[in-house]
Amino acid sequence: MTASSRPWILLAAAIATAGALIHVAAIPAGPSWYAYFGAPPAVVASARAGTWPAPVGAVAIAGLMATCAWYACAALDMVRRPPLLRTGLAVMAAICLVRAMLLPPLAMTHPELRNTFEVVAAIVWGLAGIGFALGCAGARRRRY
Repeated sequence: MTASSRPWILLAAAIATAGALIHVAAIPAGPSWYAYFGAPPAVVASARAGTWPAPVGAVAIAGLMATCAWYACAALDMVRRPPLLRTGLAVMAAICLVRAMLLPPLAMTHPELRNTFEVVAAIVWGLAGIGFALGCAGARRRRY
């Protein structure tokens, strides 16, 4: 891994960690957090009603994001190597980059996506995707 890719991979880990924390914090914070962070109306309604889909979904997404952070940190040799490191990082990079690149064409036909939150989220996850991709490339060079 090159020294120039380390900050990008650290950024990806930080973004994924922040995302996990936000999802866990949404549970006690309540319906307003779910709504602010773009949860579907059914999830917001679940949070308002105090039923299980909202918190279970938040914990599941937090778990996925924490896994992304683990993989990024493993690419930096900061934590134990998870299974299929390169494959996992490649999949994470693809998902993040596709999520970032889909906003412009979707926003043309879906005006509700033309807001600050969606633009910032696309940029943030695009940056995370770059970090995961660089982590994948760095892991490939080390030949695990």
